[in-house]
Amino acid sequence: MNQCDDLLPAFFCVPDITGFTRLIATADIEFSKEIIPGLLRRLVDSNILKMNVGEIEGDAIFFYRTGRLPAAARVIKQCHLFFSTFETYIATYKKSHPEHYEKHLADGQLGLKVIIHYGCACPANIKGRTKLIGKDVIIAHRLLKNSLDENEYILFTEDYVRRVRRNYGGVIFAEDWRSGSETYEYIGEVKYNYLTPDEFGRAED
Repeated sequence: MNQCDDLLPAFFCVPDITGFTRLIATADIEFSKEIIPGLLRRLVDSNILKMNVGEIEGDAIFFYRTGRLPAAARVIKQCHLFFSTFETYIATYKKSHPEHYEKHLADGQLGLKVIIHYGCACPANIKGRTKLIGKDVIIAHRLLKNSLDENEYILFTEDYVRRVRRNYGGVIFAEDWRSGSETYEYIGEVKYNYLTPDEFGRAED
């Protein structure tokens, strides 16, 4: 576990659109510039954890929250809300843009993954904007590129799960979740647990 020293404890949450590159490369530009910004806006609006928006990076929103770790049940609720918001928004295009929907959105061509991490960060002011700096900021970003084959999932780093178990007892987190790890240069191994949205719903029940 990282030692924070003078850094601030920070909760990171990064919803990321999968299939984004394919959509931008193959879809009509008018359609692309309508659907992606609209989806990102709705994900930002569904932020019930009162997280800060650090960056919007094309297909991902880098949320963070310093200070007290949000309760595990609230984090789970937030993840469900992200997925329901995503699914509802995509479904509207089935009626409004049926041809675009069948070509670019049907059968899960666009998906959503959510990275959850806990660590430390140092806020820096750069021309009036707050920029987070630190190893855990890098980890949250790097985990968007991983070896998982699934198009949609929720990934919880070991650091986050360990902190939740310490703070809340961790009853919500099942021991039979799938596990994995990635190794990044200069960072080393990052362990995590993950579930698909369907599995996540069953685990919550």
